[in-house]
Amino acid sequence: MTEEYIYQRERDLLDYFRNNLTDPESRGVNTTDTFTATAIQTIFTLKNNLVKNVADTITVNAVTKYKGSDYTVTYGEGKKPTTVTLTSTATVGWTVVIGYHYGESMIEREYSRTDVKLPRIVIMFLTGSEGFAALGDYVESTLGSYFNVSYRIEIRSKYATQARELSSQAFNLCKKMRHASLFRTNVTRPSALMNFDYDREKESYVWQFTVDIQYEIMFQ
Repeated sequence: MTEEYIYQRERDLLDYFRNNLTDPESRGVNTTDTFTATAIQTIFTLKNNLVKNVADTITVNAVTKYKGSDYTVTYGEGKKPTTVTLTSTATVGWTVVIGYHYGESMIEREYSRTDVKLPRIVIMFLTGSEGFAALGDYVESTLGSYFNVSYRIEIRSKYATQARELSSQAFNLCKKMRHASLFRTNVTRPSALMNFDYDREKESYVWQFTVDIQYEIMFQ
């Protein structure tokens, strides 16, 4: 078992948004790398740098595999390469197909720059606390516990209609996350969707909502 950390599950959330929300500005590049597995191979290095998100599913020998249970992603910072690691070894000669996006992205964690192109969606960590499993609860491993996290999702756009549409889409994505079969989440509860109208300082229409998520975190 590999020890997990909350920042890794946050990365899952970021990927989920990036893989399921369409950027009106079509920033960056969507591409696919195809590999032929060698002996006892589990790690595959993507050909492009500046990878923003790997798809929620890939195929191994034409069989669909799911992020989090069948494979994990280690993102390279800056120009360092990104790798995809299978939880089970691929057989020699099997074809592994990995889709991903590299370059710019509409969706980020926190605000690092103010001069980026709109629209912009930002995931901001608010609070987090551990919640131990109760009698009768199902946890995938005895070495694990629940982690309750709250995030603020902020949407900025120079167009009022676009801000409204992206906010609604992001809100619905949070509602569906638990049922996407991609992550070990027990609760995904979006709430408090608010319209702040046009913000002169931010030079954009601003919407916000919060989402409460309960992750299952493994530890050694």
